[in-house]
Amino acid sequence: MLSIGNLSIISQLFAIFIAFLAPMANVIHVVVFLLIIDAITSIYYQMKLATKDVRGFFNSMMKAFKVVESGKLRKTLEKLFFYILILITFYVFDFFILKVIPVAENMISTFSITNIATVLIGIVEMTSIASNVSKITGNPIFNKIVSIFKRKAEQKMEIEE
Repeated sequence: MLSIGNLSIISQLFAIFIAFLAPMANVIHVVVFLLIIDAITSIYYQMKLATKDVRGFFNSMMKAFKVVESGKLRKTLEKLFFYILILITFYVFDFFILKVIPVAENMISTFSITNIATVLIGIVEMTSIASNVSKITGNPIFNKIVSIFKRKAEQKMEIEE
């Protein structure tokens, strides 16, 4: 039987850290999901743009795959790393300083910096996804939804000020 006492001190600390962050698993999964969808829609749009005037299946495929660059994928990985880092930082702040459990199912209405940051990250990524889909489909409905949302958010901010 495996127990934490049989592990090295480094493994024990890592296990404690992972157990502490376990309640954040769903939040991290949502952020990763949104980043993956954003990357897919962005790559698809760039491929579509690159092959717009190219004739022939082979030529269009070669041109489309040249769009995928390691530098662009590295930006997505950097965003993922820093999103998760900031969410963990806010989670620790909420837990130890504000004394709230930010991602508890029964405490979702509790003020939490982690919850606010998660919502803002989600809005940014969903806006980017909607913009990409709007460009891909040529249908401005997604841009209109984003502009309506922005207008409502600005009105809400004016009322609160």
